[in-house]
Amino acid sequence: MGKSVRPSVSEIATLAGVSKSTVSLVLNNRPHVSESMRKRVLDALEALQTQPSGAPRIKGPFRILLLHPAHMGSIQVFRELLQGIHRGIEEVGGRLTLAVHQPPLHPTHTTNVLLLEPTLRPHGVLLMGALRDDPILELLRKENLPTVLVARETAFDGFSAVGMDNYRGAKEAVDYLIRLGHRRIAFLGGSEQYEYTRNRLAGYRDALAQAGITPEGWVFLGKGDEAAQALLSASPSLPGTAIFFVNDEHASQALPTLQKEGIRIPEDLSVIAFDDTELMAQWTPPISSVAVPRMEIGELAVKSLVEQITRPSIESIRIILHTQLRIRETSVRALQ
Repeated sequence: MGKSVRPSVSEIATLAGVSKSTVSLVLNNRPHVSESMRKRVLDALEALQTQPSGAPRIKGPFRILLLHPAHMGSIQVFRELLQGIHRGIEEVGGRLTLAVHQPPLHPTHTTNVLLLEPTLRPHGVLLMGALRDDPILELLRKENLPTVLVARETAFDGFSAVGMDNYRGAKEAVDYLIRLGHRRIAFLGGSEQYEYTRNRLAGYRDALAQAGITPEGWVFLGKGDEAAQALLSASPSLPGTAIFFVNDEHASQALPTLQKEGIRIPEDLSVIAFDDTELMAQWTPPISSVAVPRMEIGELAVKSLVEQITRPSIESIRIILHTQLRIRETSVRALQ
């Protein structure tokens, strides 16, 4: 077995995201270094020393590529995820590049240059919005690039994921409506091609089932305004007593359609949405919604990616964060 080589000061500084002088102070056990900074340097040293023999060491800052969709349903959702990612990048001493990913991935797409050109190739990839059959996944596997799916619950084979508990968040919201006496609760918006819709729908159905309520006929998928119109067509007199929206975006599309028909919120319908964006808090009246720790998701996605980059023995990481139900004026007790 070959003799292990101690990582250089530059390598430790890069991984720890600190100056080389700080590393020297820590390695020489000098004073005037905070305990948190000392721990960061020693953790970086340990990570480099425990890399398998022959594993490549990072030269220079971590190069991280964020691939994101051309269009996001909510600018606030993207902004807060990105803020968390930037915070994580600063903490690990990385360099972030953003690129739009919009399938199919053509050979002439600029993303191929960022992934395949040796001088531009990232150490790892953060991926937003990819479906299970997206061709980008196979390319990332082929290139053996550490990849973290951002704001996703399920980690596809070979990938990590950092996201929120969509099932639990939806179930808690519907459980709350049931405790208020609601039994005719509709689910509005979304498409089952997306994992978050499927998981939120599962939470909705399980909450009703556990309360002995049959939800058949009360699920209306599609764009928010179209789903609302479908609900009105199915129940023109009074469409139930409560609605759980798949997210704030669909709620903002559906609510004007419902209110145009003279339906009062919350006098006629109690409503809860999902995402807790400023749009819902500023609505008239303010809308109850399920809050998601988006900045924390972004930050942990970066840290999880760096763990995979520096510790090749890690196959994948999956982190699921709790959501929080924010009750406002639109969730009231059902009229008996």
